[in-house]
Amino acid sequence: MLDSVAKTQMQPNPYTIVTLSRSAYINNLREFQKLSPAIAPVLKSNAYGHGLTEVVSMLKDEKTSFIVVDSYDEASTVRKNRVPNPILIIGYIQAETINCSELSDISFAITSIEMLLELRSKVHKKTNVHLKIDTGMHRQGISLSQVSEAIQIIKQQTLLIPEGIYSHFSDANNTDSAYTHTQIESWNSVVKIFKTNFPEMSYFHISNSAGHGYTERIDANVTRPGMGLYGFSGNGKVDSLVKLKPVLELTTVISGIKDIEPGSKVGYNGTFISDTTRRIATVPVGYDTGLDRRLSNKGVVKVGNKFAKIIGIISMNTTIIDITEIENIQLNTPVIVISRNSSDQNSMMNIAKECNTIVDDIATGINPFIKRIILD
Repeated sequence: MLDSVAKTQMQPNPYTIVTLSRSAYINNLREFQKLSPAIAPVLKSNAYGHGLTEVVSMLKDEKTSFIVVDSYDEASTVRKNRVPNPILIIGYIQAETINCSELSDISFAITSIEMLLELRSKVHKKTNVHLKIDTGMHRQGISLSQVSEAIQIIKQQTLLIPEGIYSHFSDANNTDSAYTHTQIESWNSVVKIFKTNFPEMSYFHISNSAGHGYTERIDANVTRPGMGLYGFSGNGKVDSLVKLKPVLELTTVISGIKDIEPGSKVGYNGTFISDTTRRIATVPVGYDTGLDRRLSNKGVVKVGNKFAKIIGIISMNTTIIDITEIENIQLNTPVIVISRNSSDQNSMMNIAKECNTIVDDIATGINPFIKRIILD
């Protein structure tokens, strides 16, 4: 874990910061707890770009079934922050990492029959594992036809302790729920098999944020909200059941101002040509910061209570905006790059729509070295 001094030294510039609303995050956790009292928050990929160290600190006093991360490094960061919650690593792990691990109260995911066979022969100490079952996403997981084989391997290898099984919905955000119902049927059947063979098994989990719309149909005792905890469920039905609040805001300042004449070409390749005299400004953020390059010539930032259009191609560390219609702009005037207000044009959801992508893509693109500050 980088301490606060090191992080400040390494951030791209001290004028650009990410602020995180603690009250929004806890609100989202409480809202999901209404649908599923047993929650395992997903903090993978630097807490979906929000900042693992900061987000895990907001969970210190919260009761969770366990915390989900992707890698051993992320698990180490959680422990270095003295967060005692159990941890499940769902990313790929080799036997050597398990054998050398000194982290307490930690479990590992097994995502294929090949990985199970590998660990059977190479793991040298008792290890809690969650077996991933492929119920229809066909990305990772032990296939339904391999379940019996997996059970026999686990029974023969007493060092691998079957703490849980899990799966993942591939289409729970679709208004057509047919495929999700198919996955639920497969899942419920597999759960019965594992409960019969391993009555001591503790955890059964399949629902991501969008999957919370189906909890009553699912034989499970834990859910894994991910992006939902940061304010976005990805499922209209879930949105009707919970009131989520975006957690993150990205801000910076005006770093330069100039007037340009008609016919002036702006930015790389001159993709914006001024048709009149315009006043433009620069802000010290770019695609390295997390301002998606697909917003070139069509995105906006917020200055005061007005929106300034991004003009020209977004550079790595600099973006140009049109401030002709905005008064009282000077150096260091605050700028909201990504807004926490869902209705703003530059909210994360609206940015994702403009870029024809998902909010996860936008959030995880935010530079991890930008300073994170927890509010309220």
